[in-house]
Amino acid sequence: MIPKYLKLDVTLGGGYRGWLPQQFPNVPVKAGSYYVWTVEVKAKVYGFLNLHRGYYESNALRGPRTDGAAIAQEVGSYVPKAAWLLGVLGFPLFKAWEPIIRYESRAFQTQARPEQPVCVVNDAVASDLSTCPKSTARLSMRSGFETLVGGVRYDQTKSPSAVIEQRARHKLPPITFGVGLMSYRKPYQVNVDGNTLEGYLFDGRFRGAGLMLGVDVAGGPDRVFFRADAQVGLGEVRLTRKLTLNSLAPDDWRMGYLQGNATLGYYLPLFRRVPTLMFVPQATLGGASFFLFDTGGKSSTSSVNWDLLWSVHGALVVSL
Repeated sequence: MIPKYLKLDVTLGGGYRGWLPQQFPNVPVKAGSYYVWTVEVKAKVYGFLNLHRGYYESNALRGPRTDGAAIAQEVGSYVPKAAWLLGVLGFPLFKAWEPIIRYESRAFQTQARPEQPVCVVNDAVASDLSTCPKSTARLSMRSGFETLVGGVRYDQTKSPSAVIEQRARHKLPPITFGVGLMSYRKPYQVNVDGNTLEGYLFDGRFRGAGLMLGVDVAGGPDRVFFRADAQVGLGEVRLTRKLTLNSLAPDDWRMGYLQGNATLGYYLPLFRRVPTLMFVPQATLGGASFFLFDTGGKSSTSSVNWDLLWSVHGALVVSL
């Protein structure tokens, strides 16, 4: 009875993942890159639930959330050094319109050695920076991204499916739109259009709320597939518990953000009978950018921060 109510794709693979953070003049960052293993599940429970993606990627076995400070002055054996958790749930209540919930959490670690003494600013010294000791000691840097989206997916096939299958071509590919929240944490030096506040390193916390748009092109055996999504909206950069970069900007300036991902890959069938076995090479590029903009329209935007994330990997998919 199970095949009547359930379709399932299981993917196991491995790859290489990297992070290219924004560089600061006297605090060069050694970009983190790691070999990772991946597991992904897609499932369709008829009439109840679509698991469009249940994805986990790591170089170890622990979850990707970062609970401690993003900056530590001693490099510890943090596990994992890279992880990525992604879940996309759909509720096929209507023929073409499918409410969805999407959650993503990424974490990674890298290192930096200041070329000049820097003060690692925390709440204890924020009120009087003259009491903050400066050091050139090597820093362990951990960063984390979290995004949460609630929205609707529109699919012209009128039969939303989470699993890999040959589908008819339509002029409009499946699109998703909704409202997104994001939270982003990293070691940060105040930087506006390349002008850096040197000597101070903050446990920067970036967050925002805005609109989300996504697209899912093609797919199925012997086809190229492309997935992309983006959020854009208003953001905040918190330097300490009581100080934000927003509060330091002129009154008519606001903080904005842009965050997104794009994936390109191919489904290559190796065994076409049931169960079907496919090899899937793919590459993903994404990241986030924060910027200040003048609501009065008198000036262009000013960049505050950017980070670039990338990964390449191959996997074997078993379609049941």
